Amino acid sequence: MRILFTLFTVLYSLSGICQTWQPIANLPSGRHHPVGWGIDGKGYVVTGTNSFGNPTNDFYEYDPTSDTWTTLTPFPGSSRSFAIGAVYEGKGYMGFGSGTFADFNDLWRYDPSIDQWVQLASCPCSGRRHPAFIPLNDKIYVGLGDDLISGNLNDWWVYDMIADSWTQLPDLPGNPRHHPYQFNAGNLVFTGMGHGGPIIYKDWYQFDPVSNTWTAMADFPGEARVAGTQFDYDGFGFVLSGDGDNHSTMPTGEMWRYNHTNDTWLQFPPHPGVSRWAPGSLVIEDVVYFFGGTNRQTSQNPVEAFKFDLAQASVGINENRLESFAFYPNPTQEMIRWSSELAVESIEILNALGSKVFEGRIEGNQLNVSFLKQGVYLIEVHLLDGRRQSARMIVQ
Repeated sequence: MRILFTLFTVLYSLSGICQTWQPIANLPSGRHHPVGWGIDGKGYVVTGTNSFGNPTNDFYEYDPTSDTWTTLTPFPGSSRSFAIGAVYEGKGYMGFGSGTFADFNDLWRYDPSIDQWVQLASCPCSGRRHPAFIPLNDKIYVGLGDDLISGNLNDWWVYDMIADSWTQLPDLPGNPRHHPYQFNAGNLVFTGMGHGGPIIYKDWYQFDPVSNTWTAMADFPGEARVAGTQFDYDGFGFVLSGDGDNHSTMPTGEMWRYNHTNDTWLQFPPHPGVSRWAPGSLVIEDVVYFFGGTNRQTSQNPVEAFKFDLAQASVGINENRLESFAFYPNPTQEMIRWSSELAVESIEILNALGSKVFEGRIEGNQLNVSFLKQGVYLIEVHLLDGRRQSARMIVQ
């Protein structure tokens, strides 16, 4: 598989991202592993594990205009948690997960225009908890997750909405895992990270639905993570919150945007509070709504919910196109070097939030960056002849 470590040819200035998270009406009942959809101006939240530790068939509708929640007729299938779902062409799709004593392999479709649930063909795969689930071009790509017999899985399947049938596809080339992140972007399917055995992953993969082939992309630049939520918007994919590399709380509920055109990630403002394990999200027009999950510090399922205007945040991300700065090694752990023929006067280093973490004059053709934490940084190099160059640097 091809591993891509693509240098930035642009330098992002994040000073334009001034949008903040805003509170909305509390979710009627705290829960982790909810499934959320945004359809025709309304939000929908279904199933999940309630505060008593029981799987549910609860179903709620959110009206962003009145900022109110309404309880709907319960989901007609088995009560469950660890399910997965997504929206496609005005309908909500949901399935899998587990009940009290069983894992499910079923699939359901909800049409809010007629308030109707329809059960579709079940996957011939094993029942499983928190798999990947990505709709695209009249199909749904499903795989990974874990089951009661095999544990973590890396098989991959596609559901054909027109034929109401399933086909097995090539397995994920990475290790088996559950609770990955996933979305579609640019008519391609992406998944990765998640939890396999004692390891929390940060690897990232692209699946091409035309050739049915996998490509390994550059690792996620932040802390390895699992059990968050995700969504796609305006051609980009987003990952939001979850547990960090020790399968526990991260200090903030990080949100990152993935650009499939150059295999890069950009960090956005985190949701309020610490990160949540197994939350939900949904998008209505240009706004993402965040809810549910578990606060591992308090062992509570919060009812507080929030929204974030993606359109307002995206406006003002300035891109200053600079020449590429060639250096090595990348990724690095300690020292970076560049050609002795390059007359570097000074260097600035910015973290993923746009904050300057280093600025200094340079003598010679190397710089010790061991003082930096693991992550992705942007280097802006000022040359003696007045030119500037930039690059992305991954510190391991």
